[in-house]
Amino acid sequence: MNRRGVYVSRISLVALSFCAIAECAGQSIEVPPSTASIFGNYRIDNDRMIGIDRFVMDDGQEAVLYAEYHSGVVRRLFKVADNEFEMGPGFNTQTPAELKLRIERDAKGGVAGLHLQPVAGTAKFAVRTAITETAVEIANGPVRLAGTLMVPGTKGPHPAIILLHGSGPLTRYSFGPYPHFFTSLGFAVLVYDKRGTGGSTGTRLDSSTGAPDPLPDENFPDRLASDANAAIAFLRQRKDIDSRRIGLWGSSEGGMLATQVAARDTRIAFAINSSGFMGPLYETTLYQAGLSLRPKGFTEAQIAEVKAATARWVDAARTGQGVEEVFKERDDALRDDKGWLVGWTRPDVRSAAQLRWLWDHVLSFDPLPALADVKCPVLALYGELDTSTDARKAAANMRSVLAAAGHRDFTVKVMPNASHSLMEQPSGNRMAPGVFETLSTWLHDRMKTR
Repeated sequence: MNRRGVYVSRISLVALSFCAIAECAGQSIEVPPSTASIFGNYRIDNDRMIGIDRFVMDDGQEAVLYAEYHSGVVRRLFKVADNEFEMGPGFNTQTPAELKLRIERDAKGGVAGLHLQPVAGTAKFAVRTAITETAVEIANGPVRLAGTLMVPGTKGPHPAIILLHGSGPLTRYSFGPYPHFFTSLGFAVLVYDKRGTGGSTGTRLDSSTGAPDPLPDENFPDRLASDANAAIAFLRQRKDIDSRRIGLWGSSEGGMLATQVAARDTRIAFAINSSGFMGPLYETTLYQAGLSLRPKGFTEAQIAEVKAATARWVDAARTGQGVEEVFKERDDALRDDKGWLVGWTRPDVRSAAQLRWLWDHVLSFDPLPALADVKCPVLALYGELDTSTDARKAAANMRSVLAAAGHRDFTVKVMPNASHSLMEQPSGNRMAPGVFETLSTWLHDRMKTR
């Protein structure tokens, strides 16, 4: 939940260190030529690879992410000179430097590899692996989705994975280390800007957009599922993609969405839910209320205020009773400089009709009925310390529904000391132990990847 939205649980690499991806993530940001070609995978030896990914921070700043797939380290690289970077001890901390990185270029100016010099340790050279990245446009009726297709340099046709966003106006650069992590496993990876964001056309309707004007006669998450279906159809017509091995991975709202799309398309090869809610959306709204305030120093009494206000708002949306009272409560809080209290409703929701629409078309949505129809292998990973999704309840719901449906291949794990983004807490500078390993092994066993 954020100051503007009904519900927000976007992918966030470091809880509290920076937000998931804020509104500015929809801007078109040019990548400096000196860093543009660094993105990709690099092999240190037969058993270890690292990835360098483009990431947009919550303030719109371009970031270069360094990820060690063997150790789970995920941190930001800071440029210190042409072709030189350094990495500090925290995700967004530059000093004291723990690693210095220097790009080695070939005669044509391309990146041949990376010289890695730990401040305490032995220097290594990481050789770049071949990946072809192509800008693509995906048609979904009148909507055009701008994206990038990353294909490993190994012999195809390749298994493929489509990455699905969390809520909010997110671009293809919102997925942290995952795009190149999946290419390192031999998958072609498709990422795209959410509709109405970045280079994509259309109007976004997700769990953070509130009540549009005019109110559409459609339900969440129909637009998101339609775009995912268009992305699947796009991949199925490509000769370099194995149409029998196309699957979905999503974080937060996207994790939930992966199961919804798979429920309606029996040809989906697998669905991976990373921290996606599993239960009526309004329950997630109630769960989130106030949890993000505790680490910021708010008192338990203030947190209780937020929880009570959220419950009153949800009840007003559901019953149509007390609408004017919750609007007045919100407006009084804004006037009295208590903005922290009004995360439970958007300031631009002004009528009972809008509030009722939010209940009927968004908040009452429950992903569990469709989950029972999923036939492909399912993996779900949750963080024990998640403040956006009730991890234990979501995991229990998934196990219960899939077991009752007689599903034969599902794995649901709650990762200890992990946040919503599955980053280890309290350090916040690496993935929780077992995340990369679980994904790699699970996918290899089912998709026979290298």
